Amino acid sequence: MPTSNARSTSPSPSRGGGPSILRTLATHWQVVVALVLLVVGATGLMVSNYGKSECSAMNSSPIPDHLANDLQKASETSGFPVRVLAAQIEAESGWDPDAHSHAGAMGIAQFTQDTWDVWGEGDPMNEKDAIAAQGRYMKYLHGEADNYSSSEEDSTRFALAGYNAGPNAMKKAKGVPEISETQHYVDKIMKLSQGKYSQTC
Repeated sequence: MPTSNARSTSPSPSRGGGPSILRTLATHWQVVVALVLLVVGATGLMVSNYGKSECSAMNSSPIPDHLANDLQKASETSGFPVRVLAAQIEAESGWDPDAHSHAGAMGIAQFTQDTWDVWGEGDPMNEKDAIAAQGRYMKYLHGEADNYSSSEEDSTRFALAGYNAGPNAMKKAKGVPEISETQHYVDKIMKLSQGKYSQTC
């Protein structure tokens, strides 16, 4: 019969459980590595702001990088998606900031001097100034188009028609006027926005 002063042969637990935790970690090292990688990955995503906006353009976006933020601001101003405004610029100028038309329109957003005097600030040949003015003018046209439209797609089509043919022509037709150039212009932008530029917001 063991006496009160007999020593136990079983190992005594260590203070703080340090060695025990280390043995557990060593046994399950694969789980530990996976957790570490998960934390590092999550931290990296937070730092890079990945997923901050579902409207972020993909790396393959046809929108020039240096104009992406300007288009986002113009989108917020106008109420139209970036993809529509980007498609509009392609239809207007093919992204050429030095573009001029036979009708006297100029710059990447093809403002005439009369329209620029109302909606423009700065230089119509400056890409950033022109996109900002595009946002302001499209906001006005959006409001006018809403008077005649029954859907967001209608509003988009009518506002684009107003940009091309003038707001009075759009109001008179209560939509897209029967002008072949304007109809082609609207159709082209809608197709581009749903195709080439569909990966942007």
